[in-house]
Amino acid sequence: MKRNIINRVLLSITVILLTVYYCAGILFDPSLVIFIKPFIIPSFIAYIVMTNVNKLTLNYILFVSFFYIYQLLILFWEDSQHLFRAAMVASFFSYLSLINLGYRSIKIRKLYSIPSGFTLFILLLNCLFLLLILYILISTIGDHYLNIILVFNGIITLFLGATAVMYLSKFGDKKAYYYFFGSFALIFNDVFAAIGTYFLNNIVLNSLDRMLHFGSFYLIYLFVAEKKKADNHLIDSQPLI
Repeated sequence: MKRNIINRVLLSITVILLTVYYCAGILFDPSLVIFIKPFIIPSFIAYIVMTNVNKLTLNYILFVSFFYIYQLLILFWEDSQHLFRAAMVASFFSYLSLINLGYRSIKIRKLYSIPSGFTLFILLLNCLFLLLILYILISTIGDHYLNIILVFNGIITLFLGATAVMYLSKFGDKKAYYYFFGSFALIFNDVFAAIGTYFLNNIVLNSLDRMLHFGSFYLIYLFVAEKKKADNHLIDSQPLI
């Protein structure tokens, strides 16, 4: 009974923080999100630990850790070029951990399958957006070190998109859709964030950025929490706790 109350409190805190986060960005001063954002993921992770601790695998922990570090550092990107570089590096490793989450299952299954037209269209659209944004960013930003980091981020993003497409084409179940849409929500979130930061500060883009940001994080959690089928999905690793 006590545990259930704690779980409800933690979930309520997460929902309240998310609500305030979205309202602060739309109805009030968008700068207020800098004080709210750092508390959302820890409150949700605390809820996960209390409810599904046995599902927390090494790659998921790495993804969450780098994802959170990136989100913290990116809040102060205007204050320090070094912090911005560090944020991009953390983003790279969060993508790498997410790729490994899906790739372990893909490589174990020998069945060859052809991706559907829809998934290929999403992948192509993703590639075009990324190449365009990457080209514009490199042309705009004069920091050569940051440009190198952005190139590597662009490459790892393409690999993440390809992994999501292959995962969905091989399995095609609910778990695969969580991974597919979670991955592409994360990718498009970064695209919209780049557009909003460097080119067009628009309330619609900012709202999409915020929705995709935590929407992707939640979908990846559902992917990890979804029951695995022994004959289809490889268990990523033994639970840490």
